[in-house]
Amino acid sequence: MRMLIVLPLAALIMCGGCKKPPSGERSAPIVPSREITQVMDAHVDELMAISGVVGVAIGALDDGTPCILVLVVNDSAGIRKSVPREIEGHPVKIEVTGEIRPMPGDSAR
Repeated sequence: MRMLIVLPLAALIMCGGCKKPPSGERSAPIVPSREITQVMDAHVDELMAISGVVGVAIGALDDGTPCILVLVVNDSAGIRKSVPREIEGHPVKIEVTGEIRPMPGDSAR
C-alpha cells in the first residue's frame, strides 16, 4: 500500500522541474565563447547587408551589459525580423539613427 502512494508522489516531485520556460524565455543563458568585438567583426558584413542597417557598433543594454548595437534607418517589422536578438551569446540591440551621412569636408579613406 505504501508503494502505491510513494511512487506517484516521487513522480510528482521529480517532474516539478520539468516545466518548459514561458514562450520567449530561455531555460539557461548561452555563455559567449568569443569576446564581443570578435563576434561583431565576424558578423558585421552580414548585418550591414540587411536592408535598412546603416551601422554596427559595440553598445550597452540599459543594465550596462555589453551588446552588439545595430544602427538602423527606421523601426520597421522587416528590420526587426531580419536582425537577430543575439549573436553567439551576445545580445543585439537595435537603435534607430536615421540615415547616416558623412559631414561636409569629411573624406572617406
